[in-house]
Amino acid sequence: MKKNIKISILLIVLFMALVLFMFVNKITTPRYLSESELLVNGFYQFSEPKEFSDFKIMTSEDVVLSKQDLIGKWTLIYFGYTRCPAECPVAMSLIKGLYSTLNSKGLDMKNKQMLLVTIDPENDSAEQVDSYAKAFNKTFIGARGARPALLSIATQFNVMVVEPPKINTFNNIVHLENHSNNILLINPDSKYAGFFRPPFDAEKFLLIYQSLVAER
Repeated sequence: MKKNIKISILLIVLFMALVLFMFVNKITTPRYLSESELLVNGFYQFSEPKEFSDFKIMTSEDVVLSKQDLIGKWTLIYFGYTRCPAECPVAMSLIKGLYSTLNSKGLDMKNKQMLLVTIDPENDSAEQVDSYAKAFNKTFIGARGARPALLSIATQFNVMVVEPPKINTFNNIVHLENHSNNILLINPDSKYAGFFRPPFDAEKFLLIYQSLVAER
């Protein structure tokens, strides 16, 4: 009798462990979204990832970044500037939250990176924009290119990079109405895969990102 009870308890424990395993596996395994599902949730995916030409921009300590630095990694690129009053902090905080969640899940972050490119090279130094990016996450990279180089990169990504208003006497912060607020995604082949569109939602952002970068 006691033996039967022990076997029953053991079977119940094994069943509960199996249910728990299936539940954890379900919530940690990314769901692959279709192109239409991606679009509905805020991501425009190109039917074929787009090639773009090489570039050279500067980050702090005179480090030069180029297209080569994107190879082998999923790279999020955001065009912003350190004086940006609202849009940039919101987007950067969104990406910060994404990284925090991925880290909490114990996922490998070695093949993931985030690059902030300033659209205000007249006022942002490479050191300033890199420091601004790292204030959100120490792994984030901030970079600056002279305006001709910036325009060349932005044109290939269809990003509007109108020069922000000059700093006035009263140091007022002015919103840049035509500031492109998309977050771009570059795949490990260093090709432009698509972009996240505002308004942003943290849960949808996480869902889409995991679906896109997960191994097939």
